[in-house]
Amino acid sequence: MRLVQDSCGPTGPAAVGRPPRTPSARSSQRGYTLLEVLVAFALLAIGLGLLLAILSGGVHAVANASDSTKAALYAESLFDTLGADQRLQPGRSTGVYENGRYRWTLDITPFKPPVAAPARGDPNTTDPNLQNFVDNVLYRVVLQMQWGARGPGQTLRVETLRAYSPPQGLQQ
Repeated sequence: MRLVQDSCGPTGPAAVGRPPRTPSARSSQRGYTLLEVLVAFALLAIGLGLLLAILSGGVHAVANASDSTKAALYAESLFDTLGADQRLQPGRSTGVYENGRYRWTLDITPFKPPVAAPARGDPNTTDPNLQNFVDNVLYRVVLQMQWGARGPGQTLRVETLRAYSPPQGLQQ
């Protein structure tokens, strides 16, 4: 037996039970074109690129928050030890943490209150707390913490006043 193939498809025992293929039937069994596949891949690539950018931004934000927290903890540590082992002295000091990743500068200067304090023994001053204030010497303490892998990327500046009570009989 010989199969004869014409323009409508195979005939004979292999074509039993199958309707003959016509050009209109062939066009109804359509797949994806190359252009549609390329557009789908392009949209997928754009979506994945945006997702990666969002995740990368989140990772950088977490790293920056961690660095800022460390800088604040180092600053707090410096303030906690300030004046604990010796009397505050006006001047500037510097230092580093983590092999230079965090750099700090501490400036201590005398502070004059904007309102003149009453003199000791002033009869118009009966408040004992105010008399204790007169005995204190105020210092302005400015701590500047800088950090960043490639130079001073970020800066934390903390400014406060510290009181020092000189021993009795010692003039400042």
